[in-house]
Amino acid sequence: MDSIIVLYPGGFHGEFFIGNIVTNTDKFHYYYFKCRSEKLNAYGYECLNSSDEHGNKYPIISTDITDEVRRHYHTYYGKPIISRTHNFKTTFTLPVAKLYTADVMYKNRGVLLQCIKSLDKTYSNIDGVPLPPPPSLARPPKVMENTTDRILHIDIKEWLHNENLEKIEDFFQIEYTQAMKDAVTQYYERDEILLNKYIPDWKKLSNINLIDEMARIDKEFKFYGWQVRCLVV
Repeated sequence: MDSIIVLYPGGFHGEFFIGNIVTNTDKFHYYYFKCRSEKLNAYGYECLNSSDEHGNKYPIISTDITDEVRRHYHTYYGKPIISRTHNFKTTFTLPVAKLYTADVMYKNRGVLLQCIKSLDKTYSNIDGVPLPPPPSLARPPKVMENTTDRILHIDIKEWLHNENLEKIEDFFQIEYTQAMKDAVTQYYERDEILLNKYIPDWKKLSNINLIDEMARIDKEFKFYGWQVRCLVV
């Protein structure tokens, strides 16, 4: 099978989505999948790494990986890789799994969770290697043009509730075990706790009220200020 690209806006759970697959199957090569903050239920995933002159290993950030590089390492390791990207403008030649949702509440949920998980601004507890803070990734995705026709659209609302997994299994050529389903359910429940902690009754608020709440929390907990502009309106 080919290597696969997972394309998603920030806050749409891409790193956990991939990590749950690669750590529960033996089909894919990857560098790390680790919880970078248990308190914030935040994870880090990268598929490849490089080394400096002193032998220190660093992740090759997914946004810097081309399809040619993906194919090279697929051959080198003898296993396909699953890489992640937020780049909706790039033309891909490899299969793409695109995370999305048609549900406005789940779009807002993703943006709010990205804000909460960005409380961990250091991103420095992955093997002691500092990573840069995330850029503004929660903006509505742009339509890709002239890309591969091998695209799987995955509604994160369905995935978070373990629905319609058959198409994911077919695309990735895996089986979603009960342990994998349980991991997704537990991940979802931990996120619900975070949301209720930082923004109680967020489902009942209008978008304007949500922005006000995010501005309040931004001041209190030092969120990235730009995030408050990313809600779906």
